[in-house]
Amino acid sequence: MLAVHFLGQSKISFDEVPTPEPRRREVVVRVKSAAICGTDRENLEGPGQATIPGHENAGEVVAVDKPTRVRVGDRVAINCHVTCGGCEHCLRGDLYFCEELECIGFERDGGFAEFVLVPEACCMPIPDDISFETGSLLVDMLGTPFRAVKRARLLPGDQVAVWGAGPIGLGALMVAKQFGARVAILDLNEYRLDMAESLGADLVLNPARLGLSSRRRIEDFVEKCWSRAFRRLYVVVVPAKASTPSGRLRKFNKAIETDDVQEALLDWTRGRGLDVAFDCVGSEVVAHQALAALKKRGTFVVVGVSHMLTLDPWEDLICRELTIFGTRNFNTAEFGEMIALVRRGLPVEQVVTHRFPLAEAEVAFELFRSGQCGKILLTG
Repeated sequence: MLAVHFLGQSKISFDEVPTPEPRRREVVVRVKSAAICGTDRENLEGPGQATIPGHENAGEVVAVDKPTRVRVGDRVAINCHVTCGGCEHCLRGDLYFCEELECIGFERDGGFAEFVLVPEACCMPIPDDISFETGSLLVDMLGTPFRAVKRARLLPGDQVAVWGAGPIGLGALMVAKQFGARVAILDLNEYRLDMAESLGADLVLNPARLGLSSRRRIEDFVEKCWSRAFRRLYVVVVPAKASTPSGRLRKFNKAIETDDVQEALLDWTRGRGLDVAFDCVGSEVVAHQALAALKKRGTFVVVGVSHMLTLDPWEDLICRELTIFGTRNFNTAEFGEMIALVRRGLPVEQVVTHRFPLAEAEVAFELFRSGQCGKILLTG
C-alpha cells in the first residue's frame, strides 16, 4: 500500500509499504478520510517520525481476524487512543488518561495511508447518514472543543470568546453557537477570521491591527449596532483602493496589547466581561488577554497546548473567583452526542476548505504550512 512518512524539516516521502494484516482483535480499515491536524506540524517541521502519521481517520473495515463486534463492511471513525481497556479511566471513557496509552498516528502507524491497522476497540461506528469526512472530524477537531464547551456549562445568551480560529477554535465556535452562546473569535489570520464570520461568529477581532483610528468612531458605531436588529457586531471598513463602500460588513481590528483586546471585548459585553474564554492557541499572551477579559466568576478554558501560565492567585482565584481548567479530548460516551449535534445542523464539514487524494499529500502539506486554509483532508 502507499503511505506518507514525515522526514523532518518539512519534507515528506510517499512510500510503498506492506499492507497490514489483522491478528486477534485487530482490524484493517480502508482509509476514506484522514484529516491533517495542527499537532502534525511538530514532527513534520521538526525531527520527523518513524511511524506513519495521521490520527484523525475514518473508513471502512476491510479485514478482521477474531473480532467481537466489528465486521467487514462496517463504517467507522477511529479513536486514536489505544489503551489497556480495563483501568478506571478506560472504563469511564476517558481513554487519554490511561497509563498504557499509545496513539495511532504517533506511537502506532496512522491513517495517512491507504489502510490502517487498529484495535477493534478504537472503531466507533458511524451511521449511514454521517459521511466519512464528518467521522474523521468528530474524533479530534470537533471532539476536543466539544468537550471544552460542554465542561464550561454554557447557557443560552452567554458571551464567550475563542482565541484561535484554526480548526479547533472554529469547532469551539460552532459548538458554542449550538449551545446558544454569543461568540467572539480572535486570530491574526484574516483568512481564518473570514471563515469564523461565515460560521456565525458574532464578533471577529484581529489583535494585530487597528481597524479605525478614531476611538470615538468605534464607540459611536458600537452604540448604533447595539440593537436586536443586529445579530452580529461589525465595523464597516472601506478598502483603501475602493472609491465607494463595497457594502460588505468587515471586521473590527484592534491593536495587539492586552489592554486593547480587553477594551474591545468589554465594549462588546457592555462592560460585563466575558462569561467564558477559550484559549485554542496555547500562548501565555493569549491566556493573559483572556483572563483580563473575564467577568468575576468567569471561566477560562485551556485547550491549546502550552507549557507556561503565570497566575496571581489572590487576584484571579480569590478576589475574582475565576474558574480555570484544561481539557484534552472527548469522553467516548459523548460520541453519540456529537453525531446528534451534526444531525441538528452543526456544519462541521464547512471547516474543510481543501481535499486532496493521498497521492497529492505533498501539495496538501505545503498548503497546511502556509496557514491559508481551514481543515485539509486526504481522501481515499
